[in-house]
Amino acid sequence: VREFWRVRGMRPDGVFCTLLLSLFSALLLFQILTEQCSCVVFVVSTDNYTLLHNYKVALIQFSAEWCHFSRQLAPIFEETSQKFLEETERGEVALGRIDCESDVSLCQKENIRKYPTVKVLVHGFMLKSEYRGARTVEALSNFVRDYLVENVTEVDAQQQNVIDVLNRISDSKETIIAIFPKLDPSNPHYQYYKRAAHLERDNCNFYVAHNLTDEGDRLAHKESLTQKVKEISTLEDANFEAIRSWINQKCTPYLRELTFENAEAITEEALPLLLLFYDKKSEHLKQKLHHMVKTHLAEERAYVNFLAADGLQFSHPLSHLGKTVSDLPLICIDTLSHMYGLPKDAEEALNDPVHLKQFIADLKSGKLHREYHYGPDPVLKQPQIDQSVPKQPQVDQSVPESPPSPGLPPAEKTTPPKSVFRKLGPSYLKYTLLHDEL
Repeated sequence: VREFWRVRGMRPDGVFCTLLLSLFSALLLFQILTEQCSCVVFVVSTDNYTLLHNYKVALIQFSAEWCHFSRQLAPIFEETSQKFLEETERGEVALGRIDCESDVSLCQKENIRKYPTVKVLVHGFMLKSEYRGARTVEALSNFVRDYLVENVTEVDAQQQNVIDVLNRISDSKETIIAIFPKLDPSNPHYQYYKRAAHLERDNCNFYVAHNLTDEGDRLAHKESLTQKVKEISTLEDANFEAIRSWINQKCTPYLRELTFENAEAITEEALPLLLLFYDKKSEHLKQKLHHMVKTHLAEERAYVNFLAADGLQFSHPLSHLGKTVSDLPLICIDTLSHMYGLPKDAEEALNDPVHLKQFIADLKSGKLHREYHYGPDPVLKQPQIDQSVPKQPQVDQSVPESPPSPGLPPAEKTTPPKSVFRKLGPSYLKYTLLHDEL
């Protein structure tokens, strides 16, 4: 590339050279890998995996030759790839296949637990979400085309100020608004923002406001539940990683709505579910739970998925708890093995974070499971202590994970309700499951 410019007595622009080299890499991948296949489903391995980073969107099928479902998907993948020949040559779209039997380390790195798993690579970044739609040429094609469409909505401020423009934008999802006095496609902040927005398109909606009276590039976050602007941040020579990190933090939800559409993906995360079941009269509790998680329970998201579910749609799990829709609202934990109801009233529990903190602590310590099997933990009677004698250091009186000792009266054994949401995870009718951990 540099020789090309030297001969013409010109100095190449660094950004242009990078883009040109990326295009050459994509064309090289297209030429080399298609020799291994009669179509343009690239045979991907550890050696050539990074070449997929040059494509705007890549669908990667993690599979095994012996898997029945993988063999069924293979010709569908090939036919889909034929519809994107031009996009593949331009370095926009790639469809690839990885044999997890021959490239074990790569599949382990991506935590593949079922065949086939179809993952999505956008601008070289593997998305957390995977493709779970219909295994048809039409569905796969529509999915790819949707990802090729820009997902940033432009808003002409018409010489208004920032506050007026932000008040005009209303959305049902978490919203990120980039604010630029002038819309300049060559502005690095604008380029980085569009790229980061492409990566987080499933979790937030994105806008860019321009033609403002205010000066300076900024990012704003508008919360979906309250429709209030929660933060405005100034951009000063921000790089892509800084912008992406800021957006990612705002687009990682504290509370998610559980639906039949996202239940499979959520249960596959293999975390216990703390669920608020609500009805129309108690829908306002979602905002209270969201605020409580954000302000008091954010660190617990590593151990528990916080969810809200419409109790009318999910009435079946209520029956497993011995409840009906007339008992709404209520809170429970589903460990994907058993379900445990919070004995306290949901409205009261959401007035003080101590109740949910204790509920989660009892889950993590094993107390919920233990008490369901062996009854309530016995309350040990403390001996009378002479006030004149200094108190000795406290001894840990917590009950171990085993049944109560023979010296204590036996408690009536109970059986916790079986998890209902476990059944909404990946199905044996669609996948070969490698680890039956759910």
